[in-house]
Amino acid sequence: MSEVSVLGLGNMGSALARVLLANGRQLTIWNREPTRATPLIGMGAVLAPNAAAAVMASPVIIVCVTNYAASHSILTEAAANLPGKVLIQCTTGTPQDARASEAWAHENGAEYIDCAITGSPSSIGTPDAHILLAGQESVFRKTEPLLRTLADNLDYKGESIGLASTWEMIYIMHYYGMFLSLFHSVQICQAEGIPLEQYSALLGKQGKNYEKWLCENILSGNYQETSAPLELWAGGIQHIVEHAEVSNIRAEFPRLTARLFQDAMDAGYGREEVSALFKVLQRPL
Repeated sequence: MSEVSVLGLGNMGSALARVLLANGRQLTIWNREPTRATPLIGMGAVLAPNAAAAVMASPVIIVCVTNYAASHSILTEAAANLPGKVLIQCTTGTPQDARASEAWAHENGAEYIDCAITGSPSSIGTPDAHILLAGQESVFRKTEPLLRTLADNLDYKGESIGLASTWEMIYIMHYYGMFLSLFHSVQICQAEGIPLEQYSALLGKQGKNYEKWLCENILSGNYQETSAPLELWAGGIQHIVEHAEVSNIRAEFPRLTARLFQDAMDAGYGREEVSALFKVLQRPL
């Protein structure tokens, strides 16, 4: 029997698994596409043949997949093996998703913690790693030593299970305004003949290094994904739209932003850097 099972080996799930293995944890892994597991098997992980076997193998289950619908589909296959387990949900979603997922886990005999990882996969296991958490405090305390392997900065928000995803939305929402205003400023520069290098230099002087880096993407035409592809941002703004609609919050701005990100997804930019959104905004009217 292993200490922990990780279900889902995308960029973030793989990063979680790598850090656990590097810290000597006995690990079982599973992914629908098993070739993603090859590097981790080389580090000592055991690949389960299916999700049910992965859940059976460990007392603690970490799930990190595309969305809650995918998570529910996977866990439903393994529901018979969930009683007595601790389920740590690292899939991005809304507070409503977290509440429904916790209720389902409890109905199936599992304890539950909801996590929101605010940094990139490369931050996991480093001083920059930051994980928001919510759920029963006794369950958090039980899993805390394991979770501190992944991030020393564990930001426990309380027992109300929706708090982790709520705080994640609060943290990321300002980025969407920054993206649209930054890219519009670039277009103003282009329209008025101001070299983009001058604007990029100004951002650097202002200490806005992330914005400067996005400008450099546009200058070079290099939108190759580094750690947080556009598709993740597209999913994040859609969650914010969904939350606004059920919470009686005016949603004009997130709906506009979500539509632009969907245009970028439809254009095939999902696996490129978020700066690839500029290519959509640059299209002629």
